[in-house]
Amino acid sequence: DTLIGTRINRTIGRPLLRSDHQLQTARMEHTKARILHVDDHQDTRLMMAALLQDRGYGVLTAGSVTEALDLVGNINFDLYILDIRLPDGTGVELCQKLREKHPGVPIIYYSAYGDAAEVESALARCGDAYLKKPVCIADIEDLVARLLKTGARKYPLPQAQ
Repeated sequence: DTLIGTRINRTIGRPLLRSDHQLQTARMEHTKARILHVDDHQDTRLMMAALLQDRGYGVLTAGSVTEALDLVGNINFDLYILDIRLPDGTGVELCQKLREKHPGVPIIYYSAYGDAAEVESALARCGDAYLKKPVCIADIEDLVARLLKTGARKYPLPQAQ
């Protein structure tokens, strides 16, 4: 038996079945880069995964902060794409947790939400770029390729209080 992410079958209290993390990682080894896309809308996850997989990237998806952190605990990703509003937290909070664990991995926010002030605030706290839905496919491709080449921006370490 293998696990499906972190979703628990509430009726019987055990993990659902899916390919395990080792199998997922093995499939992603022969790709341009390993990408984690976190979005609470399944159709958006499927679209982004298909788009990036067609271009040679290995993509796994998660629908929540909890699922994302579980995957990050088992797989080394080269890039993260995060929605801002998630069912169990925010993309900015997730970004900060990911930055602590993997400071050199670039992070893109991809969301329909956010005026100019919110975008600026999110990027000031964490993250490397912000794409506001809807966005042109070429813009996604270009940004992913550029960030994989240049890496994450350097942030000062938080000061101990």
